[in-house]
Amino acid sequence: MARLTRQREDGAGYVVDEAYITHDAGGYSGEAIERLARFENAHADLLARQERIQRELDRLRDEGKQKTVRFRELLGQKMINNTLIELLEQHGVR
Repeated sequence: MARLTRQREDGAGYVVDEAYITHDAGGYSGEAIERLARFENAHADLLARQERIQRELDRLRDEGKQKTVRFRELLGQKMINNTLIELLEQHGVR
């Protein structure tokens, strides 16, 4: 994926070339905004998936099914998601 942002020369933040954004009556749009929105949607989806996984793990625990394939699959997916969330948080995404 080609980067749309670049670090400012003084190191204080990032900028996007004007070719990637346009000013609309309600704010801004363009390729950079669309990519940001997709990223934010993916982050929100990841957090929502973690909540669903946790609910299902809790249900399976309540049913005494900790040794099932499904439980272990969910536990593995939860660990992968946690790693992704931690990576995002290391880069300031919360």
